[in-house]
Amino acid sequence: EREVKATAKLSHWNSIEIFDYGHADDGTFYYVMEFLPGMNMQEMVSRYGPLTPERVIHLLAQTCDALGEAHEMGLVHRDIKPANIFAAKRGGLYDVAKLLDFGLVKPVTSIENTQLTQEGSVTGSPLYMSPEQATGDSEPDGRSDIYCLGAVAYFLLTGRAPFDYKQPIKVLIAHSQETPTPPSDFADVPTDLEAVVMKCLEKDPNERFSNVLEMRNA
Repeated sequence: EREVKATAKLSHWNSIEIFDYGHADDGTFYYVMEFLPGMNMQEMVSRYGPLTPERVIHLLAQTCDALGEAHEMGLVHRDIKPANIFAAKRGGLYDVAKLLDFGLVKPVTSIENTQLTQEGSVTGSPLYMSPEQATGDSEPDGRSDIYCLGAVAYFLLTGRAPFDYKQPIKVLIAHSQETPTPPSDFADVPTDLEAVVMKCLEKDPNERFSNVLEMRNA
């Protein structure tokens, strides 16, 4: 219900559109969202391999636009990963990006509700999680989403996450301590695009882009 209420406030065409929500007679919570023909980025790379740099830029620039509205409203997504970015066919156009699943979204200004987020719990997907989410040292803000988006860009370009360990705990430690191997070691990635990705993946939030519009422009 929190997810739907947060998402329903968003009107950007690159965010998933919620038409209705409520409770059925038996108490079950439901929501109605737009139908999206296409596939998510995880499925796309798993099926067809890494995307071309041009296509990655096209999809992620749209994702930045969607995130820009959310951040402007004080909402941090917290779970950006390839499975949560959809390449849809909309209005006769292909590769229209849709940002899905605001399940962990939380107003930056909200008071912590201990029933929803237990003290010391980790929120997000380990392979694409920011260092501050992994360690819990500081409250994630918009720059945390920028890190996650950089990790997604890395995956789309190379077919692998920045830290591809099998054990989730090793992945979390790597996010907080290890420097990722440049994506050009695994794929043909232009130097300027690689610089954008690596800036997103800086450990210190202050070293990343200060907002998604700045990242989009880069």
